[in-house]
Amino acid sequence: MNMDEHLQGKPPIDAPITSSADDDLGRAPVAHHFADCIRELDASEGLVIGVLGPWGHGKSSFINLMREQFAEEPTLTVVDFNPWMFSGSDQLVSFFLTEIGAGLNISNKSRFGKTADWLAQYAGILKPVSQFIPVAGAAAVGEAAAAALSGLSGTTHADRSATKLREEITAELRGLKQPVVVVIDDIDRLTTGEIREIFKLVRLTASFPNVVYVLAFDRERVEQALTEDGVPGRAYLEKIVQLSFDVPAAPAKLLRSQVVDELNRVLAPVADAVLDESRWSDVYWEVIDPLFSNMRDVTRYAISSRATIKSLGKEIDLVDLLAMEALRVFRPELTQHLSSLRKELTRTSDTGRRNGDRAQKSIDSLFERFADDSELIRALFKRIFPVALKYVENNHYGSDWLGTWRTAHRLAHIDFLNLYFDRVAPDELVAFRSSERAFALLNDESPLRTYLTGLDPNQLETVLEGLTAYEAKFSTDMVVPGSITLLNLIDAIPENKNRGFFDFGRPEVTVRRVVLRLLRRVDDQAEREKLVTDILAGTETYSAQLDLIDSVGHREGVGHKLVSEKFAQTIEADFVARLQRTPPVAPSREWDAWSIYNAVRLSTGKPPLSNKTDPVLARSVIRAAKLTARSQFEDSRQVKREDSLAWDPLVEVFGTEAAIRRAVANIRNTLGDEPILQLADKYLSGWRPEERI
Repeated sequence: MNMDEHLQGKPPIDAPITSSADDDLGRAPVAHHFADCIRELDASEGLVIGVLGPWGHGKSSFINLMREQFAEEPTLTVVDFNPWMFSGSDQLVSFFLTEIGAGLNISNKSRFGKTADWLAQYAGILKPVSQFIPVAGAAAVGEAAAAALSGLSGTTHADRSATKLREEITAELRGLKQPVVVVIDDIDRLTTGEIREIFKLVRLTASFPNVVYVLAFDRERVEQALTEDGVPGRAYLEKIVQLSFDVPAAPAKLLRSQVVDELNRVLAPVADAVLDESRWSDVYWEVIDPLFSNMRDVTRYAISSRATIKSLGKEIDLVDLLAMEALRVFRPELTQHLSSLRKELTRTSDTGRRNGDRAQKSIDSLFERFADDSELIRALFKRIFPVALKYVENNHYGSDWLGTWRTAHRLAHIDFLNLYFDRVAPDELVAFRSSERAFALLNDESPLRTYLTGLDPNQLETVLEGLTAYEAKFSTDMVVPGSITLLNLIDAIPENKNRGFFDFGRPEVTVRRVVLRLLRRVDDQAEREKLVTDILAGTETYSAQLDLIDSVGHREGVGHKLVSEKFAQTIEADFVARLQRTPPVAPSREWDAWSIYNAVRLSTGKPPLSNKTDPVLARSVIRAAKLTARSQFEDSRQVKREDSLAWDPLVEVFGTEAAIRRAVANIRNTLGDEPILQLADKYLSGWRPEERI
């Protein structure tokens, strides 16, 4: 699903529609017909209409569509009363009548001015009346109201009694040619006490002629609020509401089309957004769709997820992100609980054996706490966090999946799950973003080198290691430019002095892993050999050339046999001849100078170096002997307390210790003293470090 054609527009708002132009559900004809039916009813003694439906089913929108019909000639005056504006029963009646009067005055002062004034006066008299109106026991309402009015038969400033004033209001309203519509919406959002007060009010004033009350509420919620002393709320409602309309739920097919439209709008700010079609359908039907009940849910999801998708849509797989946002909006407690289970959701089977029992208990606790959502959680595990399937079924994922999830930006990888919950990228993810950029440039040598050399050198090894996660996406056109660039950067990667005891990786090892994976993408051996030849031609240091030759060749314990044995012998012989013919152009860059000259010694049977060797090159050879010694100790798991040199191999390339002594003196005189020369002096004095197993 390409997102280039997404709907563009403003973010949705969680508000009812106001006209047929916005009627995506096609309810306008029904609303207009219902409003027309109300016109035909006899409202001479007042009328109470109910527009019913659960929260979010579109009651307010339905009433707004009814208004369009009320606005047709002959026009009906519509007055809105907001029940959220009053605080307590003492204010309710007064506020209600005052609001109705004000609404009539605004609508048509010449027509309703007198009625509005009388309603305001009447409001002052009836302020405490609602206290006498019971909810249950509806038969007593009339008597209670009469008693209340009788007890409050004082006069206004115009010496009119309440009864007289009511009669004049009644006469005035009875003379109207068209009824007045009073809309009271959102009743079901009030507290139980407030709901009761509203229906007391309607009961008290419902007998005004030519006044049609349109009440919008959730039947179940209101009936529950009105139930008292064994008298069911439904019985009370039936005595008040003469006609009702149940707003239907949006058809599932139409609801889903709205979801798609809103998702298109939400995804619009994400440049080049693409949904993984192979996963989207299953994730939508199993995780997202069950969470939607009505159009308000759709709008709420679109509003709530927009900011997250805008900020993380280019960082995290969109299918995963849309699913988790649906969960966050509609199941916030479950989402919060999942945040505490990040390791359980992302730790593969071969990396978390020690904590298996504890993790299982955590997952069992999750299902116990959210038992009603057990199917949703299972779907979430299956589609978003496949590692967690091992807790509920015999389905295990090993660490070899981590690279796949990482390159796909899946929440199944801990780095991206942490990014979602914390909104801060962990250091590993920051480095991986650089790996992604490097991967995108892997087929273009110059831009790739420019990009990599512009990074923090201390992060370079981590960035190159991240490229291995893209092995499945490596292509033939990346082999030569990518390999040349990486091999030429080995000497630019600083030694990691904080490397752990069991961390045997080194810069050349990291580069080697990537280069070998690139070459393995080529199946034909002849073609692979041609690529190796091209790579060698572009590799700047002899150290990197020899590392490649050894890696692809047949040397015991080192070679991966990616080329024929004959080809391996040929390129090795060419290497030795080339080195004998042309010394290193930049000897300080030769990070494994000992090995390259040891290759010459093995080929010729003679020491290739002497006391007259260029001091910069000789120093590189001695430095490399220290690295070679460390490598040997790592391979055998031997540990040296002090710094060590591969002394005997070093003597072999120089011929004698005397030659090394003169070479060290020449280096010190030319380049100055340094610790590696002092270490060589110790060896020349006969010292040798003790070995500890």
